[in-house]
Amino acid sequence: MEPFFSIVTPVYNVERFLAPCVDSILSQTFADFELLLVDDGSPDGSGALCDQYAAQNSRVKVIHQPNQGVVAARQAALEAARGQYVCFVDGDDWVMENWLETVHRCLGEDGGADMLIFDFVTSDGSPDQPLLARPGFYDKADLEKDIYPYMLWDRRRPFMGSLIPGYQWSKVLRRELILAHGLQDGSISLYEDVAALYECLYNASSFYVCPEKLYVYRLREGSALRQYAPGELDQLKLCRDYLMSHLVRQGPELAPQVDAFMASKIMHAVYAQQEYGFSLQKAAGNIGGALDETGLARALDTAALPVQIRFFMSLLRRRAYALAVLVYRTRLWLFVHRPGTGREERTGG
Repeated sequence: MEPFFSIVTPVYNVERFLAPCVDSILSQTFADFELLLVDDGSPDGSGALCDQYAAQNSRVKVIHQPNQGVVAARQAALEAARGQYVCFVDGDDWVMENWLETVHRCLGEDGGADMLIFDFVTSDGSPDQPLLARPGFYDKADLEKDIYPYMLWDRRRPFMGSLIPGYQWSKVLRRELILAHGLQDGSISLYEDVAALYECLYNASSFYVCPEKLYVYRLREGSALRQYAPGELDQLKLCRDYLMSHLVRQGPELAPQVDAFMASKIMHAVYAQQEYGFSLQKAAGNIGGALDETGLARALDTAALPVQIRFFMSLLRRRAYALAVLVYRTRLWLFVHRPGTGREERTGG
């Protein structure tokens, strides 16, 4: 009998964290699932630990493959998956014990959505942007009216953000949907979730927003959200090319959202330079070199963006990289030291 859920966990160099991850999955209060552990050529003891779990529990299946990256690992699992719905858990994260039970209950409403999103928390307790979409079931008409116009860039809000965050591990998808529209291009290794998920959502006939916090994202040294990635803008360009050729080809009206998303990530790359304490010259060189190589800033259509973002992007297009970094740092300093925040004393201002 086919399981209701197929849980996909790529495994690479997470031996220290894998046991809490797998134990949290096997302890679920809803038991109708299979767990597919993909050992992606991990050089540590992760692969052997996967085999131990498979020997102890018939719901655990292990796939061993040479290191090919997370996209190939997920694809290998999807080809072997038998569940009606597919979930994703990274090997260094963990889930609440009522995760699958809650998701199953939500999917039972209104005939079962093609895709579901739930909320999450971070392991260090740091605040994260809560889900902004209305909780509950969306049919196709609801998606076209309330989700698609804002999913990559919610222009109704005073910040550059997406209505639907692009994390694959916070989504549950009908298996047929992700097999038809999921990412198979392994050259995209940094923004692979973004490339995969929005096309799936655009092709879903229904969607469910579950506001419960069911997943714990582990923030650790070297994790993608904390580490400066020298190849980030190269990967961002690959992601944009993919979205333009797949998502925007189906929905031309989404092009401004894609470019707004790209602009926000370019700004995040500048912020990463700030966080890592690079000098103005070094930061400008890092950003400028990547933008010169990819042509990303010049490729974006920024006409729909807020005026301050258009100004910042115009500096990058004119290759005024040091000035752009200086403007960003000044704006950040003014924000931190603005009167009434209580941050002046804590930052020595």
